[in-house]
Amino acid sequence: MAESAFSSLKNEMYHHRAFTHRTTARTAVVEYIETWYNRRRPHTHNGGISPLAKFEQYQEAQIVALAA
Repeated sequence: MAESAFSSLKNEMYHHRAFTHRTTARTAVVEYIETWYNRRRPHTHNGGISPLAKFEQYQEAQIVALAA
């Protein structure tokens, strides 16, 4: 699984940019992971939806279950 994440990072972000400083690269990697990969990027294990959308579905299901 980690290999897939690193492959996505390199193919979707890293190879398309030139970094002049290590701190700039580090900031870009953290931003990619935290704002795109972990929240908005569709994941196959979630049925092709983003983790955020999957979490929202889970929350809605919990509310419905509690109301029943």
